[in-house]
Amino acid sequence: MSDDRENAGSGNDRDRYPQRVTSHPFVPLRHRNVRLLWSAAVISDIGTWVQLIVVGSLIAATTGSAVQTGLVALATFMPQGIASPIGGLLADRYDRRKVFSIALLVQALVTTGLAVALGAGVREPMVLTTFILFASAAGATGAPSYSAMLPDLVPPNELMAMVSLGVYSWNAGRIVGPMLGSVLALTVGPAWTIAFNAATFVVLSLAVTLLRQPFLPHGDGGGTITERLVGGWRTLRTSPGPWHAVTLLVLFNLFIVPFMGLIPIYAAEFGGGTGVAGLIASAQGIGAIAGGIAVTVLATRTTRANLAAGIGIAVAFGLALYAVAPTVGFVVVVAALLGACGSGVFITGSTIVQRDAPDASRGRVMSIMQAAMGISYGIGLLFIGSIADATHLRLAFGVGAVLMAVGVVTLTRRSPYWRQAFDGDPIPADEPVDALLCPA
Repeated sequence: MSDDRENAGSGNDRDRYPQRVTSHPFVPLRHRNVRLLWSAAVISDIGTWVQLIVVGSLIAATTGSAVQTGLVALATFMPQGIASPIGGLLADRYDRRKVFSIALLVQALVTTGLAVALGAGVREPMVLTTFILFASAAGATGAPSYSAMLPDLVPPNELMAMVSLGVYSWNAGRIVGPMLGSVLALTVGPAWTIAFNAATFVVLSLAVTLLRQPFLPHGDGGGTITERLVGGWRTLRTSPGPWHAVTLLVLFNLFIVPFMGLIPIYAAEFGGGTGVAGLIASAQGIGAIAGGIAVTVLATRTTRANLAAGIGIAVAFGLALYAVAPTVGFVVVVAALLGACGSGVFITGSTIVQRDAPDASRGRVMSIMQAAMGISYGIGLLFIGSIADATHLRLAFGVGAVLMAVGVVTLTRRSPYWRQAFDGDPIPADEPVDALLCPA
């Protein structure tokens, strides 16, 4: 893919101005490596959603608890907080393709253990979530390498579209996975259903090994582990775009994303089980794909700052509507809206981080972003789930909506340079990057 490497831009020049961004959401698929990687990722993401909906529904039916149901999603995403920084160190020292491939094979091995446990009749929530926890830790270790590979797969003006492809893949899994999981669970049982997910990791690992280019970091990767971790933090801390983008993503994961892990228990409010939960999750996935396409097109017509602030408020409004939904039909429609706005927040934020992170430390910066998202999601899930168990699930969602809106307003009011940070424009050298903590 020499054309991609020749067109690659550097650091702050990447994706800064709307007119430089391609408006075609699928243009990265013209590259052979992207097609190979993305098609395998779709299969793997379907398997992940098969597992989430099947195991989540099993625990919801067994316990009836919002917190314990949410533990399945928590175990899936929380390991990012610990494993992602380790993955970031590996991504900035070794061939990122090999690191990612090995992590996928470990995921396949642990997920096979989960399938065996289910086949043996194990239904204890803590045992099941422990398997998921270790498999997810392996995935979180490989994730920074995957993220750091993306800017090397496409030229700079296609970076947002490339990030969007990941959203399409994940949410195609969200659409197909719950439906497929429901069918497989009924026909072959939960054990073989989870075995299917294990096989999808092997498929993706094989696709990664077939990529025709190395993904070596540009840097010596020297220093102690502590020095390199601190170096990655310092890079994030002194990069206005990534710092502000990560702040937005943390707010999103604290107050909005927890509703996803609570879909199985929310479906029970409408008298539904796995089928209704799958319908809601699928609607969210459809909305997320539509939102990814929309934000890619909008990026050519407005600034990143306008996108970030507008979508941040819109997703809070969507969760408020979700909290007061009177019928299953209304829930499905609003879930699609939440999916659209949520993918917009993620694509905009992560593209900014990848745009401005230097290649030599990109893996560590991406790992810090992923760790921050995983930790904030875990905290948010326990926070929203605890409110739900103590009062009512609808009230918990309402609290999340209000806090998200307050967070976005606070970010834009207290950071005098938030527009420059999101848009990639210069900020006065004597100003702190985290100016959002200072009065405007």
